[in-house]
Amino acid sequence: MFNIWPGRNFKAFLAAYFFLYSLPCIASNASVTSSIVSHNANYTLSMGKKNSNSTVQDVAGKISFTLNAQCDGWSLIEDYFFRFLYETGEEITIFSHSDSWEDKNGQLFSFDVRERNSYEPESIYTGYAILPPQSDIAEASYTGAYNDTLTLSTDIMFPVTYTRTIIDAAKQGRKFMSGKIFVNSTPEDAVKTASAAIGIKKPYKSDIQINGVTTSYYWPVDIAYFKAGTTESIPEYQIQMDLHDNGVVTDFTINYGDFTVHASISDAQLIEKVDCM
Repeated sequence: MFNIWPGRNFKAFLAAYFFLYSLPCIASNASVTSSIVSHNANYTLSMGKKNSNSTVQDVAGKISFTLNAQCDGWSLIEDYFFRFLYETGEEITIFSHSDSWEDKNGQLFSFDVRERNSYEPESIYTGYAILPPQSDIAEASYTGAYNDTLTLSTDIMFPVTYTRTIIDAAKQGRKFMSGKIFVNSTPEDAVKTASAAIGIKKPYKSDIQINGVTTSYYWPVDIAYFKAGTTESIPEYQIQMDLHDNGVVTDFTINYGDFTVHASISDAQLIEKVDCM
């Protein structure tokens, strides 16, 4: 059995990576310029590879994301369903719903999370994280299932800022990028050090050209996640994704060491821009 549930870490990754958008009416950070489309995307999960040490027999599930740029920031709604089948016949299901918001300057992040699984009652927690100059200190505060306060480093990035930074790095031809990120997960899992390896831009050739959401090319990006402050050389988990320059991800694979989970985009829609005039 896992000492870390795949559903929880997987959600943390997705929140940190995916759906970032910069409206022309939003003043972006001087160092972050990428423009990303507001959209809804749905993914189908399946079992990838597994080694002889894996007790997981099969994986299935669905993920739905809605990223919507507002005049003062970005809102993200995430819904997850995972089913893990083990060699013993045991089955674990995980459900998660998350609403989060990041301000346009990447200095304030709020979240509202509901999670439940096969063996535990529903867990509900809310909170926020704030960075200078919005506040004199960098911290995260939780209420609900977790009543906790975390002290953050001032160089930490929230999900939208981090993903936009990756796309900017890819456009500049950089091959590697690392940074500290905060995502809407539990206090234990909220802060990660992420190291991204960015591959050469490739043409996107697929039968799935969805409602103008996909573009003609993508970058293969491989991101390794480490627990913040650790000296471990082996990441907690690793993500390989096909990242388009508009922020859409068409395929990705989560590597947990003993097994992998593959996600393929099934449908997506663009969301009309908000009029901020």
